[in-house]
Amino acid sequence: MDNARMQNKTKPKYTNAILITVALLSLVLGYWFSQQLHIQNRDGSIPEGLEATVLDKARPLSAFALQDHDKQPFNQQTIKGHWSFLFFGYTHCPDVCPLALKVMQDTWKQIPHDPNDPAAPRMFFVSVDPDRDTPELLKQYVRYFDPAFIGVTGKADEIDKLTGQLGILYGFEDKDPETGNYNVNHSAQLLLIDPQGRLRAVVSPPHDPATIASNFLTIREYYGDNT
Repeated sequence: MDNARMQNKTKPKYTNAILITVALLSLVLGYWFSQQLHIQNRDGSIPEGLEATVLDKARPLSAFALQDHDKQPFNQQTIKGHWSFLFFGYTHCPDVCPLALKVMQDTWKQIPHDPNDPAAPRMFFVSVDPDRDTPELLKQYVRYFDPAFIGVTGKADEIDKLTGQLGILYGFEDKDPETGNYNVNHSAQLLLIDPQGRLRAVVSPPHDPATIASNFLTIREYYGDNT
């Protein structure tokens, strides 16, 4: 990552125009995904009737190196072997992230959990604010919603490697001159990664737990765990 970008990460100075651009790009990305869904459904190449964007050709993840809240490696290899839900946010988020984690919590309750299931699903909360989101803080934060949830953080450039290939956008607001606090504007899609470590589906807001759970079970049955 170049010096200018690193400076933005540590001392955010994004203008309103940039923040508006991030929001508009998020809308455009969501629209593009929805159009791809309709096209693929017409081809009959994905299960129909889902309220999610399912990729007919799952997208493999390229290399990235992060760590979970227990400081264990989280990368394109360790994510394999399970169905994984990913949401990107930060622990100081005032509204979107707590609501998304509540949705993930309610979704989790509606998905069967078999201890003998080798590809059992997992829930990950990936931070886009590594300066504040330590592994310890993430662990405390995600476990408030469910002990099985896993927080992920790492170096900013490695986070960018993952967000870039998944179409996740984020940008920092200016720091409050008195408190030093700041907000981060970010995409709110919930992403589904298959056991081969490939992006399989994208769920755009608004999120409904029952629908997400039902869609996941349909996708898993349709594609299986080993394809």
